[in-house]
Amino acid sequence: MSNMKIVQDFINTASEPYCDDCLSVVLNIKPRQQVNQICNNLKKEGAIKRKVSQCCHCSKDKLINF
Repeated sequence: MSNMKIVQDFINTASEPYCDDCLSVVLNIKPRQQVNQICNNLKKEGAIKRKVSQCCHCSKDKLINF
């Protein structure tokens, strides 16, 4: 399964929003910039949404994915 599919499936089934850094850790996708690129592409496709809010995993105000 591609990293893009892994990220999309995780975000679509997660009940809470995650930032790129936490997605990288939880999904073990390195480097973190790859997660950022994937999430930007998924947003462009309309598959996910992104906004600045609190991440459920690290509790920091960051760009989160939902």
